[in-house]
Amino acid sequence: MGGVLDFAVFEESLGTEEELFEAVAAALGRRASFDADRLRSLGGRPIDERMFFGDWHDHESGALLRLGQYVTAEGKHLQDPKLLALDRVHIVSGAAMHPEPGAGGQFAYAFSRPPYPLRAKPRQVQAVFDVIRGFILPPGHDSEILDWSSPHLPEVSDYFEAGMDWWGVFLFSIRTPTLQRLTVIAGSTTD
Repeated sequence: MGGVLDFAVFEESLGTEEELFEAVAAALGRRASFDADRLRSLGGRPIDERMFFGDWHDHESGALLRLGQYVTAEGKHLQDPKLLALDRVHIVSGAAMHPEPGAGGQFAYAFSRPPYPLRAKPRQVQAVFDVIRGFILPPGHDSEILDWSSPHLPEVSDYFEAGMDWWGVFLFSIRTPTLQRLTVIAGSTTD
């Protein structure tokens, strides 16, 4: 599909800080620099699911949104449509605001709005999002979400330098204690 997020999943997680930083380093990849002490000093903020998914997600229906104002080939004006409503719609113009790099949350945006459009139909994007959502935040299990996103993430790793240009930088850790699972999600890119 052309997504730009990196995921790393670790089973049998005990929730130690050392384990967390090893997982972050693995998610960033072998080529990226990583300063665990700097990440520790920046700290992660506990957030709830609403904040994690952010503005580009309809929390009641679970649908991805495409925030902004758009005009279709038929001349219809759309404001913040659900992605599924765009499955057979040709948009000819539009504008949307991007979240501030490092501001926090906004997983739905990072997943569905990379700098280059995803190579899938809206219903396919929603279907993959639903599967990923069910895996990283399994229903019936409490999860602890930490948002490490910050404008200072390039000081933690060169992985985050590209995203500071305009698209954004994202770093989340999600621990599901009952499953002993730790998931790290990282994203940073530009056009």
